[in-house]
Amino acid sequence: HLSNLSHHTTLFATEKINMSALTDLFGPTLLGAEGKTVNTADLKADVVGIYFSAHWCGPCRGFTPSLASFYKDFEAKNPGKFEIVFASSDRDQAAFDGYFGEMPWKALPFAERDIKNKLSKKFKCNGIPYLVLVDAKTGETITSEGRMAVMRDPQGADFPWRPKALAEVLGSGKLVDGKGTEYGPEVLKGKVIGLYFSAHWCPPCRAWTPEFAKTYSKLVGEGKNFEVVFCSSDRDEASFKEYLGEMPWKALPFGDKRKDELSQRFKVEGIPTLVVVDETGTTITTNGRMALQGDPEGKEFPWLPKPLNELTGASASGLNESAQLVGFAADGSETAVQTVKEAMSPVAAEYVEAQKRAGKEQELGFMFVGEDEDDIAAEVVRFASLKKAARPFLLLLDIPSQQKYLLEGPVTEEAVRKVCDEFVSGKLQLVGLRG
Repeated sequence: HLSNLSHHTTLFATEKINMSALTDLFGPTLLGAEGKTVNTADLKADVVGIYFSAHWCGPCRGFTPSLASFYKDFEAKNPGKFEIVFASSDRDQAAFDGYFGEMPWKALPFAERDIKNKLSKKFKCNGIPYLVLVDAKTGETITSEGRMAVMRDPQGADFPWRPKALAEVLGSGKLVDGKGTEYGPEVLKGKVIGLYFSAHWCPPCRAWTPEFAKTYSKLVGEGKNFEVVFCSSDRDEASFKEYLGEMPWKALPFGDKRKDELSQRFKVEGIPTLVVVDETGTTITTNGRMALQGDPEGKEFPWLPKPLNELTGASASGLNESAQLVGFAADGSETAVQTVKEAMSPVAAEYVEAQKRAGKEQELGFMFVGEDEDDIAAEVVRFASLKKAARPFLLLLDIPSQQKYLLEGPVTEEAVRKVCDEFVSGKLQLVGLRG
């Protein structure tokens, strides 16, 4: 990951694949007990867990025995319900053989590195151990929080741990405000909701909360359907009440278990974090703080993602989430930057619309380096080892797969379309990031 880019992930993305879902995922064969070949199509299970792990990883070696115990117990009580496929990040065949020998489930052959890399990219595996559960018939992702689920529910009482609808989570208890007034879930109905993860002890939180409150009050005053729910990480109730007293919105009560559930759901790794969801509970952005800092007047409410974005601190986290095609102009002049934007905009809009129509998750984002180039653009150049590259150029940066593609020369619509089409078709000749 780029050192100063925040990381977050879109949670529980579901994507339909065809009826040969498991073969499409893993290829025609897997390894079973004692390394025997197993036909993928013969797997008998309602749910398949994809276990990303490696012997060199201490936390993996710590979790694998717990997962094995769960697997054996659950399979004994529920035969044909659950299977696991090990997707190895081991460094060599010998390490894989030794580690897989300790496992009671199936494995993707170690030699199938391309398939393993595609699985890592598809399921956004940015760290191990990582356990994703998918529906064996439809290929829909059930949860990407399998590891946490096994640890919290070792008896499998709630297996396969399908996530609740956001409305169900928020509606399972009351909300409060700074005056102590209690509210039911109806106050959130039909509104864009901001989930504000924050705490009084956190200086960046205290510094930003007054600014956020100004934007919130302005939007509500204009009649926008916007509500915010404070999800506290305060250490005691007195601090919680004092902090909530400075806020014009609602909150989960102090110590409410929904806070941890929401933190896990949206993979909140630090505070302050603002997650914005639409009226249906669909995530708009998990980086709402950056969106609001770039739009304090709320003119772009509810901050829907754009097909083409300027590479800034607010947008840079997208580099860690998926492949991004970044356009670098010949220089920072308005004319040069506008040329890049005009070349990229139609292709980006067409690609995003095509993905929506197909019901597919967007695998490629589009960015351009603006007139006010900041340290982010320079860091991208350093990170991708492009100091000798002659501008203008197009850079396809795929951090999740640790790959890149560089096309030097004028950034034209034709060039952008060519790179985009070849990436989507799998024909683009990517090289390693450090290459």
